[in-house]
Amino acid sequence: MRGAGAITGSLVLGMFLIPSPYAATRTASLGFEAAVGEHEAERAGGVEGSASIAGRVYAPDGKPLAGAEVSLAGSGFWPPKSQRSGEDGRFAWPRVPAGVYELRATMGTLASSPAEGILLGPSTQRVFGLRLVEGWTLSGEVRDARNGRGLADARIHVATGLLGAYARRAESRADGSFEVQGIVGDEPTVYVDLEGYVPSGPMRATVEAPDLEVRLEPGATLEGIVVNDRGDPMRGVAVRAFGGDSARPVDLPSGDSLGVTAGPVPPISSSGVRQLALAQQAVTRADGRFRLARLRSGTYTAVATELGYAPAESEAVTLAPGETYRGLRVAMVRGFELRGRVLDVRGRGLEGIPIELQLPSERLPRMTVSTSDGTFAFRAVRGDVEVRALPYDLQPAVASVAMDDGDRRDVELVLTSELVTLRGRVVDELGDGVEGALVVASSSGTGARVRRSAKTDREGNFAVPALPDPPYDVTVQHAGYAAGEVSDVREAEGLEIVLATGVSVTGRVIDDWTSTGLSDARVSLTGPTTFTTRTSRDGAFAFRQVPIAIYELAFRHPDYETQTQRIEVEVPLYVDRPQELAPVRLVPGGMIEGEVRDLYGEPVSRARVSWEDPPNWNDAVSTDSDGRFVLRGVPEGSVWLTAQHDEVGEARSSRPVTVRPQETTPSAYVRLPGRVELPE
Repeated sequence: MRGAGAITGSLVLGMFLIPSPYAATRTASLGFEAAVGEHEAERAGGVEGSASIAGRVYAPDGKPLAGAEVSLAGSGFWPPKSQRSGEDGRFAWPRVPAGVYELRATMGTLASSPAEGILLGPSTQRVFGLRLVEGWTLSGEVRDARNGRGLADARIHVATGLLGAYARRAESRADGSFEVQGIVGDEPTVYVDLEGYVPSGPMRATVEAPDLEVRLEPGATLEGIVVNDRGDPMRGVAVRAFGGDSARPVDLPSGDSLGVTAGPVPPISSSGVRQLALAQQAVTRADGRFRLARLRSGTYTAVATELGYAPAESEAVTLAPGETYRGLRVAMVRGFELRGRVLDVRGRGLEGIPIELQLPSERLPRMTVSTSDGTFAFRAVRGDVEVRALPYDLQPAVASVAMDDGDRRDVELVLTSELVTLRGRVVDELGDGVEGALVVASSSGTGARVRRSAKTDREGNFAVPALPDPPYDVTVQHAGYAAGEVSDVREAEGLEIVLATGVSVTGRVIDDWTSTGLSDARVSLTGPTTFTTRTSRDGAFAFRQVPIAIYELAFRHPDYETQTQRIEVEVPLYVDRPQELAPVRLVPGGMIEGEVRDLYGEPVSRARVSWEDPPNWNDAVSTDSDGRFVLRGVPEGSVWLTAQHDEVGEARSSRPVTVRPQETTPSAYVRLPGRVELPE
């Protein structure tokens, strides 16, 4: 089965043949020798449906390095697999399950930057060069938080890389000190764990601040039993420890948005919620007993939940570091069912209205949403409860109900407004329903403007609830289609919106030598429509609402070789998913400095200079007033320069210019056949 946007092809880089999701249109040099011998290619064949990874490890001076530890980790296996590079620096994994991987190499204090986001399809063969550089050392001490004593044998887990799949581990020495060497270009996440102590992490370390002092607090323990209303032990009950018991209302952001997504703020409980944090959880044994260990010091309440029973809380218990409290008892009683219906003033059931149930014995309110006829239900309810209908920015409806006996109670919540549900369907150009589209309806009448949203179901149907009477303005957004818009909708039933196909295309540009994201690279997508963007700090880029078609995709950066690919933007197999391109690795280019002069040796200003054959004058550079020029991002090898001036003519350099990656070749020279007109 093909994944979303999967296209096969081959990308030729230097001496490597690297199958890629796209057919390449150019050849680039990686700047190092890495041909795979016949015996290695034979080993890399693998089995049907598997992939292979091979390559070579280089020392900081560029020479092949034997004995380096090469690690591969990702979605196909865990923990990471490791091997040592051979005498010529080579390594190979012939059978790798398809998936996403990270690859890196280390040797003592030397390490390579990770090759991240490696996408391997069935039968794919990929080859990489890993250059080691001097890494930095993460160091620190693990101490007892009570007395400052160094703690031995604490496990230090250092996770690095895009996927967090590559990890370094160490243990603290007798005095609590530890070191993790060979970290390159990462801000690792550090976790520290020791039996009997509260785990610590995540913590961040950087090359600027590589030393950590970790103080572990001895863990406290809470033990107890859960029984039913007859006093019998209950097996398999979920018990959670919550820390904190001070009451305070929830703080909400100002304005009409939460700041994390578009649209109005959804209804949020107006009830005060006690400050709490889930600290630990367990399940009761056959004798009803539970044990919650490695808790931080503080005040805790155990909360037991079980189907058919009302949630039950224990009394609050305050624990000191390392303390064990035994004898906690949680008694559960069976609850009853509360059913209800939300109506407007005309007696019509209202769909999609959030309903909140607040019980005095429960820390957080329960929430549900009314169905298509306005009904709702809560199970396992006990005691005097308050139930609220929260119709977004309208006045809520509230009712109090006693749930002390009987199997069920019924309640009606009547809102003071006349509300309407806008129903319709979103389809594609073939008439098929579009799942997962975001439909936003805004009232456009004379009253207060109301804005509501809903998502389409599998058939493309949608229902936007709690709206005033028409008319409405409706917009539709979906990752796989161009946005749709309909104005002045007069009917609340039967609306159909047709979306034209459009896809979000995302990817990442990486420096081929360092495997780090390359910022500010210009990415252009040329086809029926042209899109242009630049990569972010981590090398990521995205195009939104791209029509289905075949495109030329170009990557340009002043200091790197230009790369182009031909891609096909397809209808996504899964809704709400962009078409993700394989990471693009740009090879660092070299720089040429030189000058252009006329037949008599006079400098020629405003002459255009290009290294390409034939010359690409659109990307050419111009000479300054002294006839000087600088060409950047020129590929490794020998190139001929061409200079052109409208009045002085066009000519090539007398000899080729040798270019090496990340080096400057000076004194290039082009003489034009004409003469510069000098001022009298």
